[in-house]
Amino acid sequence: MIYYFDIHRTKVLGPMFRKSGVIQKNPIRGLLGMLALHDKYIYRLPSFLFYPRPVFKNGDDKIIVFDTYSSRRLLEWLCDTQKDKRIIYWCWNSLKRDSLRGWVPKGVELWSFSKYDCDKYDLRYNTQFFFDCLAREAAECRKHGLSQHPRALFVGRDKDRLSTLEELRETLEKEGVEVDLRITRRFQGRLGFYREKLIPYRKVIDLVKKSDILLDYSTNPETGLSLRAMEALFFGKKLITNNLEILESDFYRPANIYVLDRDKRSLREFIDCPLDPVDSEIRDKYLLSNWLKRFD
Repeated sequence: MIYYFDIHRTKVLGPMFRKSGVIQKNPIRGLLGMLALHDKYIYRLPSFLFYPRPVFKNGDDKIIVFDTYSSRRLLEWLCDTQKDKRIIYWCWNSLKRDSLRGWVPKGVELWSFSKYDCDKYDLRYNTQFFFDCLAREAAECRKHGLSQHPRALFVGRDKDRLSTLEELRETLEKEGVEVDLRITRRFQGRLGFYREKLIPYRKVIDLVKKSDILLDYSTNPETGLSLRAMEALFFGKKLITNNLEILESDFYRPANIYVLDRDKRSLREFIDCPLDPVDSEIRDKYLLSNWLKRFD
């Protein structure tokens, strides 16, 4: 079972977990749960008031808690009430410092999608994953191949990378590539900062299917693989990225992936190069169902 909560992305990705056959819950109940993350007085109230009771399938033996908006109280509650289950804390974001062992309760397993963080902070490694419910649709998309008039796509939050993406857009447009940047921005309002609504993941997938090249840029090039890398792998798209970990991946093919600041080819050479198919055994390794098995 998975506890996953992200103020911006739960409605976007939550349905993907459920459609892939994984029981997924938000780790907190509404406003009271949100306050419990920050308020020291509400934090003292009984845990059952703001944490939903776990529901398991037969044979489930582990609870995976995603890092976003998790709390020590949640992990302590799970350790106290689910003594027969493995509690796994999954870092789906890069770490800026070694802070986990200062607050994560003893006995909780620490895992990450980033090999760099695993080596640096002594965590256990598991790969990025992709949703089983999209596998058949992705296979149909791969049959169609790429168009003769390439289109590139980026969907994501600003995260201080807007200027770099705009530069990349200009470079690609000079090569005759149509570029679609769908960037969620953060604004200063009268009551503080707020964000534009994220694009529903169903619409993201529709945009991916209509594209030939996916753009992937991180302010930390040593982070783990992003969902964009998975989308490119499963839907048979080319990928332009600055992620260095991808060079060590089993699906890395120079014809399919261009690594910024490392690749010696011109973008024109990369764009014109035919796709190099990846074996289904390699691709299927990254399905959510197989990702879950690797924790064992």
